[in-house]
Amino acid sequence: MANENWNLETNSELTSEAGSPVALVNAPRTAEQRVADRPAEYGDNVVPPKPTWYKTADGDDTGAGRVEPREIQLFWHSNIGEIQAHSQMPPLPPTPDAGGYNLGSRGLDHIYIAGHRVNVTGEGDVTVPGGDTDVILSGYWDRTDPVHPQWVRIQPATSYTVTVAAYNHDNVYGPESDPLTVTTPAVGYDRQHTTLPPGPVNDLQFGAPLPVITSSGGGPVILRWNKQLGVTKYEVYNNPSRETDVPMDPARPGLNVGDVKLGEIAQPAGNTQTVTTTTPNLTTPDLRLALKVRAVRTDTNGTAVGPFSTVLRSQLPPATAAPGKAGAPTLTESPVVGGQVKLTLVPPSIGPVNGAPTYYAVYDGTRKVATVSAPLGTAPHVTLAYKPSQAYSFTVVAGNSLGTGTASTALTGTTPAS
Repeated sequence: MANENWNLETNSELTSEAGSPVALVNAPRTAEQRVADRPAEYGDNVVPPKPTWYKTADGDDTGAGRVEPREIQLFWHSNIGEIQAHSQMPPLPPTPDAGGYNLGSRGLDHIYIAGHRVNVTGEGDVTVPGGDTDVILSGYWDRTDPVHPQWVRIQPATSYTVTVAAYNHDNVYGPESDPLTVTTPAVGYDRQHTTLPPGPVNDLQFGAPLPVITSSGGGPVILRWNKQLGVTKYEVYNNPSRETDVPMDPARPGLNVGDVKLGEIAQPAGNTQTVTTTTPNLTTPDLRLALKVRAVRTDTNGTAVGPFSTVLRSQLPPATAAPGKAGAPTLTESPVVGGQVKLTLVPPSIGPVNGAPTYYAVYDGTRKVATVSAPLGTAPHVTLAYKPSQAYSFTVVAGNSLGTGTASTALTGTTPAS
């Protein structure tokens, strides 16, 4: 070969070495040598570029396009593939009736971008899913306590310094934009007044011993705390997750993933100073409890919620006996369609002799086909995929930490031929 061509999966064109097999001037470098000579950034993932804030015709930043006492609207460019409006299109052919010019291309901004993260400098952040290049910032996640981040709302008459960074589908972040400082206006007579959020509930505690589940009806948890002034109602949440570090829920600002609303209680009238509430009946022994309460204020200007109380953690007592015999399962949908056999499980009776179940095992003959946890006070549903004309004989066994009950009566049948 007169020249030795190499293409070690580089992003550059093929290179060649001078010389020939007969009279080499410099021997071609080995593959290892070429790898060692690659630049430091060789092979890095494609990362989104640095976003920039929109500017006015005078060149001023307008990232805070609309600023209210408790809300900031931000706009930015993603800086990917932007084409200046009315620029010529070559080497692409002109589009029909476009006179050889394009009209700008904002859609190309979104290439390689899965979302953005707006950071309130020194305070927290908020994630903006997708390639949108604007957001209304009404609050942010304060990560002073990284285990339990708190949602903090934008306040009037306050300066905020914000940056924005884009990330791709591999969660690789590009560089942050230049910082933008925005000052929210005060609430004045020339503005619509907004509802101020109430303060936190600081003294949440149990109002009675936790219930031992000894009946099918289960038992409630009683909570109490001191009355807060200027409050309309209180919201009670639980998170039955077995994790103590539960992440925030981006779809529900102010809540964590798995938070379940147990109920609400109106502000007590008169001179009552203690708020007492009873949760719905809980029917699962050993259930983890992570209870928290927040106050809500509603007036003519709107509704605002306060920060959550400290999380009150505990666990329901274990069962006092193994479960009894579960009821025979039933078909949730009959006839079976498309081989999807949907079952409704029937819990056993619960009492001093037969304890409450914490899980159910479903069998087809002697083969276990599903295991599901026992939810709060309801019978679970199970969906199984079966072939056409396949016979089945389903039984259910209820269990808890003390043992299992006897198998239920069987539900037998055959899936349709097609």
